[in-house]
Amino acid sequence: MELLVALLLLSLVFLLLSSGVQFGTRAWNVGQEEPSSTSDVATVQHLLRRVLSEARPVMVESTPSERRHVFFDGTQNSVRLIAPIPEHLGIGGFYEVALYLAEGDGSGKRLEMSWHLSRGAGTPSETQIQERRVVLLDRIANIQFAYFGSLRPQDRPSWTDNWQDREWLPNLIRIELTFDDGQRIWPDLTVATHVQSLSLIIDPESF
Repeated sequence: MELLVALLLLSLVFLLLSSGVQFGTRAWNVGQEEPSSTSDVATVQHLLRRVLSEARPVMVESTPSERRHVFFDGTQNSVRLIAPIPEHLGIGGFYEVALYLAEGDGSGKRLEMSWHLSRGAGTPSETQIQERRVVLLDRIANIQFAYFGSLRPQDRPSWTDNWQDREWLPNLIRIELTFDDGQRIWPDLTVATHVQSLSLIIDPESF
């Protein structure tokens, strides 16, 4: 009888230990996954903050169909601008950079960034202008860009979801993003543009 009781107690101890190990393993896996997702978002935000803050107000000469304006095409779902690229992504100089939402291949929508050397300073060869692109984040439900500034010199600055054909850059660029997996969180991202004047002018026929 005592042997049976001892075996029963020993079985209970092994059961509790096994449950504890399984719980600990699950907790470790979750703990490993969450920092990874957070790190991905933080890395992307750091890159976007760096690129957007360095946007250059390169002027596009007027044509018979449109007036002189800064090279900056900001809509609710995408933005295109000229900026320097971090060293590990390019070879120096100004680049035409685009951020936009694209359809994914089974993983929902994706935030993509593309870039190629700007034609503003001279006329590079076609190999120099070759576009590169990268997927920054996937499984995105929605993205929304907004721009803060004065649409006309006499206007008070305000937020708008469209910044096109303007003679100056917006003061602030905001990106709101939601994921469709319900796990990752996108912290508020509002970036101030640092450069407000530039003498470089480009020919609209080069685009």
